Amino acid sequence: MPDLDDMELGREARGLAGCGRASGAALAYARPFPLTGDQPHYARDLVVDVRHIKLEISIDPAARRIAGTATHTVRAINDGVRSIEFDAAEMTIEGVTVAGKPVKFDYADPVLRVDLGRAPRAGTPVDVAIAYSASPRRGLYFIAPDADYPGKPLQAWTQGQDEDSRHWYPCIDFPNHQQTSEVIVTVPQSMISIGNGELRSVVHNRRARTKTYHWYQATPHVTYLLSQIVGEFAEIEHRWQGVPVQYYGPPGREADLERTLGRTPDMLAFFSDLTGAKYPYARYAQTFVADFIFGGMENVSATTLTETSLLDKRASLDADADGLVAHELAHQWFGDLLTCRDWSHAWLNEGFATYFEALYTEHHKGLDEFGYELHQNAAIYLAEDSARYRRPIVNNVYHEPIDIFDRHLYEKGSLVLHMVRTVLGDELWRKAIQHYVARHRSTNVTTPDLQRAIESATGRNIDWLFDQYVYRGGHPAFKLGFEWDDKARQAKLSVAQTQDEKDSSIFRLPVAVDFTVDGKRHAFTVQIAEKAHNFFFALPGRPQMVRFDPGGNFLKTVEFKRSKEMLLYQIEHDDDVLGRIDAAKELAKLGTPEAVEALSKAVRGDEFWAVQNEAARALGGVRTTAARDALLSLLKVRHPKARRGVVAALGQFRHDETAAAALEQVLRKGDASYYAEAAAAQALGQTRAAKAFDVLSKVAMAKESQTDVIRGAALAGLADLKDERAIPIAIEWTRRGKSNPVRGAAAFALGRMGTLSDRAKDQAYDRLVELLPDAWLRVRLNAVAGLAEIKDTKAIAELGRTRDRDLDGRVIRAAREAARRISEGADKGEEVRRLREDLDKLGEDNRALKDRLEKLEARLGEPKPRRAAARPCLKPAARRR
Repeated sequence: MPDLDDMELGREARGLAGCGRASGAALAYARPFPLTGDQPHYARDLVVDVRHIKLEISIDPAARRIAGTATHTVRAINDGVRSIEFDAAEMTIEGVTVAGKPVKFDYADPVLRVDLGRAPRAGTPVDVAIAYSASPRRGLYFIAPDADYPGKPLQAWTQGQDEDSRHWYPCIDFPNHQQTSEVIVTVPQSMISIGNGELRSVVHNRRARTKTYHWYQATPHVTYLLSQIVGEFAEIEHRWQGVPVQYYGPPGREADLERTLGRTPDMLAFFSDLTGAKYPYARYAQTFVADFIFGGMENVSATTLTETSLLDKRASLDADADGLVAHELAHQWFGDLLTCRDWSHAWLNEGFATYFEALYTEHHKGLDEFGYELHQNAAIYLAEDSARYRRPIVNNVYHEPIDIFDRHLYEKGSLVLHMVRTVLGDELWRKAIQHYVARHRSTNVTTPDLQRAIESATGRNIDWLFDQYVYRGGHPAFKLGFEWDDKARQAKLSVAQTQDEKDSSIFRLPVAVDFTVDGKRHAFTVQIAEKAHNFFFALPGRPQMVRFDPGGNFLKTVEFKRSKEMLLYQIEHDDDVLGRIDAAKELAKLGTPEAVEALSKAVRGDEFWAVQNEAARALGGVRTTAARDALLSLLKVRHPKARRGVVAALGQFRHDETAAAALEQVLRKGDASYYAEAAAAQALGQTRAAKAFDVLSKVAMAKESQTDVIRGAALAGLADLKDERAIPIAIEWTRRGKSNPVRGAAAFALGRMGTLSDRAKDQAYDRLVELLPDAWLRVRLNAVAGLAEIKDTKAIAELGRTRDRDLDGRVIRAAREAARRISEGADKGEEVRRLREDLDKLGEDNRALKDRLEKLEARLGEPKPRRAAARPCLKPAARRR
């Protein structure tokens, strides 16, 4: 279940509008994860074993209503059970029968207590039928056109995870039990129903102008995975090994459906082979719906996807939805066939899906793309760990379950699985995963189940890895040092762990280290188990390159200062893309003419777009005239993802009219890539050039694009520009009638603009408060984030009202965090602002000094660095385990 920001249009494209994931922006510094009042949560006690759920319902999207009967076939676990409690929120309960006979019940919303009368014998099946009706505000969502959005379709769709199924049918709404299900649903005759499992029949009632669908899901599943979608959709069907593979979406966008979902059959084959379990359900459907509140949801055999991830032809030039599609499909095994027993172990759902998403990248796009995706996963997790909070992956202290669906659960969870693979090796990894699936399919699992499955399958006990990375927060922070003893022909590598042990621990890891001497690699493995080590290696000569954990297989941070000569060699010759990227970032710190030339060469000629992109951004960080001119010469680099990096880097040149003019031309002439234009829009604002306001407000804001990505980036650029004339523009684009993605971007930009002056604060504050109860989730989240940016203490009361009023746990958590941030940092805002201004000024002064130094060296006749030979094309090396 990726959140809205996880719509996989290329992870490197995320954040163009400057918005964070849950709160809309990263907090200024880390805080403890638990908030005041958070309590431990445990799996529920089970009174009965639910064997089957049968829903006989009608859904009327126009009336925004559901009504019918939910029948649960249950078996008492113990003798003497005289009542059962069901979750049923905001419903009208018409009556209850047990074994066909009316019984007493007590309904105190949200709990329905059913009196069984005579206690059934343990193990004896009993049918409990509940007649009900509801007009849900959660769980079942009704989408309809209105005056502001007359083109919106009429639809209804459900979203049960985490515990919202109780809003659309009475149930035991917790993931620690599984049952089979069937849904007999009546819908308007112009619409279709998309449900779970096998479609057994469709009955037309012409007189009533309805259709009744009968869905049957024979493989057991947890409560929240039962789903329904009702509406008018285009349908495409393929077959994979006899299994129907169905795509549903807006009528008229069939080509986009094929473009976005076309690799699904290949994913089915890949995951079936990797897990050792063929796709386990009767069919697999994927449906794009309007206004979905997540990126996707893995309902059993029937994934729901946000319509905004449906790609048009231009977007597909340098973006795809493969990550989102693979993530949700992987959940059909990890999350559906095997489901976490309680939410504290939800990484067994989300961490697995995130890693298997990356494994499909490795399968389909190769090792370089796979390595870079994991590198980005690490960066996303590290940002949350350093700027928001640190917590163990397995954690049961929260307010609502959605609180822990964060970067620790998804990205760090995926990296734990990669570390397991690294320690075991590919063969034992595959064996362990297949054993885990076979042993626990159609059951609820906890983290110890995975640990024991690994040990049972491979004989390897890696509890030490879980103790460090899963049951504790944090990661190792390494500081490395290198020395060469020419007389002894010996290399010394010092390794120190510098992380704060109050929040983490001293890590034990088997890390690969290698040295390149005269083009030949010498590989070793060192066992790290202490706070500091000195390792010595006999080598035939001084190494040209030193690598610590090549491939980045272990989650960590590394500080490693190397010579200019080593970095120049590495950026050109390292066969690991992460090594070349690391060298690019370190060369940027040197800022010498040789470094600029090497970075320019990497942007122009590296064989992988991500190295080109990162090298371009590193050039931007140099901030000299030579670096700017190099970037200007690279604006036509072929790969669109590399061009994004070039235009984004030009934003680093503050008050530079030459850089701004180049970015203006990108926006006026256009680019084949939406996302390159979006990067240019934000970068132009970052230059704070005189012409930036007019270009952004009149040119960029007029451009149509996929999910309004260009307008969203232009609004972020206007916020970076720090020009109060942009405030009315941001306010205008928050209004209903504008696309929801750009409204969310405008809300966050408005919060940033509100820091410019007291007048700006008042304007922004008033509008953001108006947006707090908005119908669209992202607008509410970014209104909260905007208020957190403004840091006005009077917002605390408004955030408290949002906390008490809102129905979405993400908004509630964001409001609580924002209130804490404002209350704790009210007296620090001006100090932080001054520090940021001083830092900006220091960067500009540093650039001027570098320029003067380069001009002086040129006048004195310093020789220019010799251009290195062209880098040969290297095939990706096999990953070391």
